[in-house]
Amino acid sequence: NSKTWIILFGAMKRILPFILLYLVTWTLKAQDTQFSQYFSASLYLNPGFAGVYNDPALFFNHKTQVPATEQQLELTQVSFVFPLKPQGKLEKAIGGVGLMAYSETSGFQGVFKNTGAFLTYAHNLKFGILTSDVVSIGVQAGFENRSVNFSGLNWGSQYNPFFGLDETLPGGASDFNTRKGNFVLNAGIMYYYNPERNYLLYSYSAFSGFSATNLNRPDRSFSTTYAAKQPILWKYNGGFEMKFDKLFATPSLLFQYYNKNYQFNAGMLVAYAPGADRYRARGPQLLLGSWYRYRDSFIFMGGMNLNNITVRASYDMNSKLFFSEKNVEFGRNSFEISVQYALGGPQSARKISNPLF
Repeated sequence: NSKTWIILFGAMKRILPFILLYLVTWTLKAQDTQFSQYFSASLYLNPGFAGVYNDPALFFNHKTQVPATEQQLELTQVSFVFPLKPQGKLEKAIGGVGLMAYSETSGFQGVFKNTGAFLTYAHNLKFGILTSDVVSIGVQAGFENRSVNFSGLNWGSQYNPFFGLDETLPGGASDFNTRKGNFVLNAGIMYYYNPERNYLLYSYSAFSGFSATNLNRPDRSFSTTYAAKQPILWKYNGGFEMKFDKLFATPSLLFQYYNKNYQFNAGMLVAYAPGADRYRARGPQLLLGSWYRYRDSFIFMGGMNLNNITVRASYDMNSKLFFSEKNVEFGRNSFEISVQYALGGPQSARKISNPLF
């Protein structure tokens, strides 16, 4: 009857803002989206990467869902790394500085938009014969701006108990801010064995790194009343490379832990370099790779390294290997492209075309 509808309507008006607050907070916790080609978005992955380059380099990554739907996800990052060489061009870098900016759109009809800009500094510690072991420690600081578009949302206060939604009634957006800005602090450490990939002296090259995002626990809540301190996002990435004549195989993995949730990626990249010699890869390279994101998707990648530029494209195909379709609603497939440009010329391109750097 009408009395029952009025009671339910009143209850909905009281609890809907808290439901929306929970959904907004949950959505923010689900963000910090990672690129499938995580190895090519180095500063987005780990600030320690800023210290490992011996030549300036530019990076671009773009990820989008396919086919396009009302539930959107787009992530783009652009970064630049400049090595520090106090004694001149021929010296090995003692560290590096980097700039990174990103933009992310997510949610129903792209209701959430995030942008950020970060400055990174990393310093190297070198050990072993011919500096066969390198440790790079990096810190990253920047500012993020998050916004939400309430104009496309309907509110409980807009529902009439007799005929439903009435868009002429005021909504509840006054309970929330539409923008939120935060200072964010990140840090990371990377270890490298045989970073020069000298396969005449060493049989393999390897790397391992840890990073922490949101060290200062920024408050990302849009609520005018309640705070939502962001948990720390922990990341581990590692792998190694081995040379087989003109083939270079690099198994790698990425593990992320965030607020009692985790994500695990593992797979391999193979580079075929027809001009490779006994010492290292030279000339053009054909790049192929495949990774598996645990209980989520298979990732397939192809690309080419030519002179000082590397281009890759990858496709995320969602997996139903462990779940039946009726129990789990999978996210959309996604397409990603990455471009790296080595400003130091063709000799430095090898440093850019591999997950190690």
